[in-house]
Amino acid sequence: MFTIEDLIKATGGKLISRGKEEIFQAASIDTRTISENDLFFALKGSKRDGHDFLNEALQKARGAVISKKIDLNFQDKTVVMVDDTLKALQDLARYLRKKFRGKVIAVIGSNGKTTTKELIASFLATKYKILKTEGNFNNNIGVPLCLSKIESDTEIMVLELGTNRYGDIKELCEIVYPDYALITNIGYEHIEGFGSLEGVRKGELEILPFVKKVFANGDDSFLIEGLRDFKGEILTFGLNSDCDYRAENINFYDDYLEFDFCTDIASFTVKTSLTGFYNVYNLTGAIAVATFLGISKCMIKNVAELFSPVKMRGEIIKINGIEVFFDAYNANPSSMKAALQELARRKKERKAIAVLGDMLELGEFTQLAHEEVGKWIKEMGIDVFIGVGSFIRNALRYVDGEVFDNPQRAGEFLSSQLKGNEIILIKGSRAMKMEIILDILLKEKRNAL
Repeated sequence: MFTIEDLIKATGGKLISRGKEEIFQAASIDTRTISENDLFFALKGSKRDGHDFLNEALQKARGAVISKKIDLNFQDKTVVMVDDTLKALQDLARYLRKKFRGKVIAVIGSNGKTTTKELIASFLATKYKILKTEGNFNNNIGVPLCLSKIESDTEIMVLELGTNRYGDIKELCEIVYPDYALITNIGYEHIEGFGSLEGVRKGELEILPFVKKVFANGDDSFLIEGLRDFKGEILTFGLNSDCDYRAENINFYDDYLEFDFCTDIASFTVKTSLTGFYNVYNLTGAIAVATFLGISKCMIKNVAELFSPVKMRGEIIKINGIEVFFDAYNANPSSMKAALQELARRKKERKAIAVLGDMLELGEFTQLAHEEVGKWIKEMGIDVFIGVGSFIRNALRYVDGEVFDNPQRAGEFLSSQLKGNEIILIKGSRAMKMEIILDILLKEKRNAL
């Protein structure tokens, strides 16, 4: 929550009109979801200009921040003129962060950020008033929007910070000034923007000058090497016996996994419906932060057992005897390999089908990365491969399969081949719209009822 005075002080904007209400609950950029207590920021995008929606916004919200003159009757609404509405949103967020007296935890890394962030927030919410980034709103717009929702009794913020080029993490840190960082891993993400794995690490580790304590994946030797000159404290999590926080005695079952969370002085058993070996790391890192911040083992055990997979990230969906492993929010080589490993582990006596879309933003690594997918499918004993897109065709150099131009055709083909006892992985980059394939399978289920 913030006032007109906060807004003017933060942005240096000019007050054009003062409304009846002088306190705002949050900033918004979307007239479809804006509430009556919000302040609308008219951002200029590559395709749309928020000023075109100003009339609709002012009918719903308490006011707006604009950067060009608009011939409208503001009708007792607060309107502030600035030079740049995006910069104003970021300046407001930075101002509110500096006033905030609680702790800020930043979650970064190539894979597992959103699930780890959600786990940390769920654990901490048992003791503290939490504010977290919603979904994957982890960029220079989504993070400031989150900070605009700080309330007077907020105690801890858990913020996912994303990057696809140099400078992104630094820019976000200059807004949120995190106290702690959790780094999930370093992998082949957004290679098109970074150029190499070393570039990815360099981009992620722009956070180091801003924090004094880092929770890091101790099994990721490439990440740990990048931390060697860090002057603050490093607390490691993973499976290695040298890690400060460890997962031991890991057991996978049909509908859950279980492991012992261990430190040098204590241990307790954690059970969760999350699936996949990678979620052992997500959980162990999140529990490490929770333990450090005083969450009891009883609360951790309860939250872990009740926690559900984040939508489109490792969901298990059962359809007419078929088990669908749906992990289609995004894809890069690291997460693709991990998902295929989980498919192979869950296969047992069933036919395993990998339905995979293109992995995007890989630059010069695109062809090689998709060829590697074919190698993995063959090595892991996956029975059927169905591809969606142009890049994934490169996998056919190492494995037989069918590749389609769009998910609709792939879904129709998949549906026609099913007998009723298969396990299916559906995964691809977000732009490939792999959820269309799941929708086709679900429609078949509805028609069968």
